[in-house]
Amino acid sequence: MDRIFTDATTWRTYERASSALLVDGRDYYRAFYEAALGAKRSICLLGWQFDSDVLLLRGDDLPAGADPRDFELMPFLDRLCRERPELEVRVLAWDHSVVFTFEREVLQQIVFDLSTCERFTFRYDDTVPLGGSHHQKVAIVDGRIAFLGSQDICHARWDSSAHLLRDPRRQSRFGIAYKPYHEVQAVVAGAPARSLLELFVERWRNATGQALDVASLVRDAGGEVLDVPVTLSMPRATVALSRTTPAGDAREPAREVRELHVRAIARAERLIYVETQYLTSCTVRDALLERMSDRSRPRLEVVIVMPHRPQKLKEELTVGPGQSDVLEALAAAAAAGGHALGVYNVALTDEEGRDVYVYIHSKLMIVDDAFFTVGSANLANRSMLVDSEINLSWCAEDAELRRAIRRARVRLMLEHLGEGADASVVVRPEGMVARLDALVDARRGRLRRRPVDHQEPGVIAKAMHEIVCDYVDPEDRAGDVTDDAVRAD
Repeated sequence: MDRIFTDATTWRTYERASSALLVDGRDYYRAFYEAALGAKRSICLLGWQFDSDVLLLRGDDLPAGADPRDFELMPFLDRLCRERPELEVRVLAWDHSVVFTFEREVLQQIVFDLSTCERFTFRYDDTVPLGGSHHQKVAIVDGRIAFLGSQDICHARWDSSAHLLRDPRRQSRFGIAYKPYHEVQAVVAGAPARSLLELFVERWRNATGQALDVASLVRDAGGEVLDVPVTLSMPRATVALSRTTPAGDAREPAREVRELHVRAIARAERLIYVETQYLTSCTVRDALLERMSDRSRPRLEVVIVMPHRPQKLKEELTVGPGQSDVLEALAAAAAAGGHALGVYNVALTDEEGRDVYVYIHSKLMIVDDAFFTVGSANLANRSMLVDSEINLSWCAEDAELRRAIRRARVRLMLEHLGEGADASVVVRPEGMVARLDALVDARRGRLRRRPVDHQEPGVIAKAMHEIVCDYVDPEDRAGDVTDDAVRAD
């Protein structure tokens, strides 16, 4: 696995880095809150979406007698800024497409500008190609600790790992309840956090024209200490940052995330485990098909966990048909090559026996418990091509890191299986899909088998897909993937 990290697949690598995982919104929001409490010089946020009034702490996590409004994102950060004369807060959000207007906070720029002090700055970033988005989800505190992954700091994303059928804490604005939601974030300290601050500074300059002094935003005290609560610690190890950067004025494109996935899939020997919101990437599809067609290599167990269906009607109409085609192609290749493919949803059962699905918003891949990447990039064409993305990856150099990656995979899979799940079902790769299928067939646990047979889209869905596919998920044939990214060792 040591050859996965190359100039083609990574932006920067770091030896003996401090890192950890935060599974689901409760753990991430609590960790970010704790990190921000210690901020002295800077808090810098990049995101696809923000909400000024999203609660960071909820329920029993709130101090006794506390006013919940003090723990909303904007009031909390503004209070820190007012109390600490050297602290600067900057928020850079994607200047979203008009199709998301009714899903966003009304007049958000004005809300932030009028309600915060002069050292709290909110700006929009529209420096992406037509049809693209800024999808990186990053929070950096003092240039010494940083978070990245699948989760935005906004409404309707918080949940605990219990994913209860009904949870009074799982409410968005106006007390509206929403369904269970699954996320995964990484947290890093030291040099990787400093690099993510540099990424923020570059994005800020491109979006606003203002050149920030990185050194003025960094507090050196604390070094590489991860002094926040985490879900799972990772051992000190080499980690890598990989980007998707769309081409732009005076900006070179980066395709590291795409080439990272191609290389990791090509080297898979036993197991590929995936959590993704979408699966439409032509590059990832073709990499999987190529690996499955190699009769000289061992047979694979491929486990994919994804949403029951796209969250919005517009996504179902535009992304759904392409995703069905990818799944059907993978199922055919697995059957032809003798590989085991399991594509699953996660659901709770209500009092009337109906399934209530957990929305899978995480974006990660684990290969052979030796490679692990987590970040903002879905396995979608747009994430490989026209959206800005950032992923963090580990590549096992020793048994300790392999054990940590396996522990992370088992932890995630047990969460999806539900309370009382037997770890023996998911520890060993051999025969895993058969064991999971047996649980599904017996209705034991939360996994549900997702159909992968082709379902011809309706006339409206087919027309919508044909009209807007090049805009919402432009096909990526990987014609410019470098030879180095796919060459065997």
